[in-house]
Amino acid sequence: MDSKIIHAACMGAAITVMATGVAIIEQERNRNYIPIEPRINAIAQQEFYMDSILNRGDRHCVEQIHMKPVVLYNLCDVLTSHGLLRSTQNVSIREQVIVFLQIVG
Repeated sequence: MDSKIIHAACMGAAITVMATGVAIIEQERNRNYIPIEPRINAIAQQEFYMDSILNRGDRHCVEQIHMKPVVLYNLCDVLTSHGLLRSTQNVSIREQVIVFLQIVG
């Protein structure tokens, strides 16, 4: 009689595991995924953003990053010449400095 109870318990456990697996698979099938779209114009957007800060006049630039564009370019040159900052594949030195100054400012 004990073997029948053990057999029934094992069958019940197996059925529970299978039902749980089916429920998880079905839940994953019905899940809504956010499609990942390539950022084709990312570089153009970055350049537009930096130009909107630097080329709208000295006053606007000072309001945004607390320095004139000429000073920003000199700072970028100093950081580059001393090897303190370098461009990456995605972010130029000028953009790194602008973002830093906006955060600190």
